Amino acid sequence: MKIRKKIYTVLKIFPLLTALFLMPYSLCQAASATITLSADTETVAVGDEVTVSIRLSSEAMLGDFTAYITYNADILEFKKNASFIAGGEGLLKLTDTNSVNKEKSRKYIMKFTAKAIGSSEIAIKDRAELYDYEAGLAMSVSSNRIELSVSATETASDNANLKSLKISPGTLSPEFDKNTTEYTADLNYDEEKLIVSAQPEDENADVTIEGNESLSVGANKIIVKVKAESGDIKQYIVEAVRKQNENNETDEINDKEEANNNNESETAEYNSIENNVTSIGKLQIIKAGEELYIQNGFRYRITEPEEDAAIPDGYVKTSIILNDITVTAFTLENDLENDFLLLYAVNEDGDTGFYQYDRKEATIQRYTNDRDGSKVVMTGELLQSEEYKAKLTTMGIVMAILGSISIIMSVALIRIYLKKRDNNQD
Repeated sequence: MKIRKKIYTVLKIFPLLTALFLMPYSLCQAASATITLSADTETVAVGDEVTVSIRLSSEAMLGDFTAYITYNADILEFKKNASFIAGGEGLLKLTDTNSVNKEKSRKYIMKFTAKAIGSSEIAIKDRAELYDYEAGLAMSVSSNRIELSVSATETASDNANLKSLKISPGTLSPEFDKNTTEYTADLNYDEEKLIVSAQPEDENADVTIEGNESLSVGANKIIVKVKAESGDIKQYIVEAVRKQNENNETDEINDKEEANNNNESETAEYNSIENNVTSIGKLQIIKAGEELYIQNGFRYRITEPEEDAAIPDGYVKTSIILNDITVTAFTLENDLENDFLLLYAVNEDGDTGFYQYDRKEATIQRYTNDRDGSKVVMTGELLQSEEYKAKLTTMGIVMAILGSISIIMSVALIRIYLKKRDNNQD
């Protein structure tokens, strides 16, 4: 009887232990969902309207959904036709919360107007937030990207010729002809800028001019680019040769006078800056015209990010007011009220970069990403990194082994029990 009780006890304990081991693993398994972007057409003409669909699908009931959508604002113009989508200028925010519908699929519609020739990718920015309706847990989300091509209208002109091309000072050589695309011009040393007048044959064509300012001594290339209504481009090139200075001594004297004038101007500007200083905690906020400086032992000039500056992942553009000047800042997209903001600034050595500003304690320091370059996961969100998925896989293997051991031992104990029972009956 004692052996039988022990066997029964072990048989009860092993399944319980197995369940306890497997429970954390099962709880970590969040439901998954797919976001599918699609368009009613992949190629449109300038002026046409295109409809883009966002479809959610999952095996679980869908709850609250928030996502940021990016597109090329130079190519497409968003038509604000849905109350749950806001934004523009290349970034949209889709917010659908407090839904009472129990559904495993959902669809949203966005409309755009093609406004220029080119292509635009439409994609979900970073990771969308989608929650399981019943469990309330964040779901694992995957999404695709689509690309729309915008072409010219069928009636668009492909005329990219210039009707006239004139420069001042100097004279073009040879004389202008719309079929001739390369010219030269001689300039004196004191002529550092070339005024270019270019008129297209087709009034719907666009003309841009590059390289005609701050001319250096020697050869300078000025490019006149004509873009036809159809998107065809033609370039006219003027090689402007600026002569050497014949009187180096006079030039050196002028350079010294200019340097002294610049120093005096900088001193005057510095003095005027010091007269417009406010303090926030230990920081000094210095206003100079439309420029703004922050000083905490070092001085930083707050400015707009350069075109090629990479905005850190997880941050969106916003603004704050310092010393009555509105400046661009960046805040966490999942926590817009966070005390920490990023500012783009130039330090005293002329280096540019992002700096972290603490608006609660009024401190500023150089911003750096975490060492491994991975995105910081906010409190309340499930970890979605590859490292986390690998851990889940390892945990699943361990749990499977433990479950197998439990079954094997249970079978072995049953066999022992049956053998003992047969021996007792004999």
